Amino acid sequence: MKAVILAAGVGSRFKEFTKDKPKCLLDIGGETLLDREIRFLNELGFEKNDIIVMGGYKAEMLEGRNARIVLNELYDKTDNSFTLGLALEQLAEEDAIIMDGDLLFEREMLSEILNCKEKNAVLSKKSNDLSESTGILTNENGYVLDIGKHLKNTGYVYISIFKVGKQTIPGYKAALLAKEKRGTWYTSPLSSILAKHAFFNLITEYKWHEVDDAEDYIAAKNFFNLQ
Repeated sequence: MKAVILAAGVGSRFKEFTKDKPKCLLDIGGETLLDREIRFLNELGFEKNDIIVMGGYKAEMLEGRNARIVLNELYDKTDNSFTLGLALEQLAEEDAIIMDGDLLFEREMLSEILNCKEKNAVLSKKSNDLSESTGILTNENGYVLDIGKHLKNTGYVYISIFKVGKQTIPGYKAALLAKEKRGTWYTSPLSSILAKHAFFNLITEYKWHEVDDAEDYIAAKNFFNLQ
């Protein structure tokens, strides 16, 4: 099993906090968002070569951590579909857990999805949030029919952590790297392979907060009582 952290973005909505740093290096409780994620993975048994951090903007600032840094040189011209596709090219025949680099969550959430018997699984929370959140549409057995920001009021909100099995990776990688998908978020190519590769919707009760903008950053710190 390998872990992929997507951390190539600029984080332009955080300039008052990041100055000239990538968004994943926002401080939270005395450590950065990225360092917290890497620490959790280390505590769960992932070693340096097991963790791929996908860098782009100011990627040199990501060095020196217990992880392998891989660069998306086209970070300013592509979205994270292309970034994730490059990450999957780094894998041999291995399963992977994938997460955004700007999340605040409890470590137990990772244990939950790693221990899930399903090879392919997305992590969600029960919610009818009608904002910009990514919705998940499932069938009666809990398997994902569709996922994306276009889905509202489905009862589930995707929290930007998922697991993909080695048998699924080749088809998913091809979809991610397709020229027409380079400017999309990785849930768009994921939706295109759901008919062939089943993904389970794993619902968690653990705490999580997205950090999409400055308002989220302040709210997340308050939610976790980490200043």
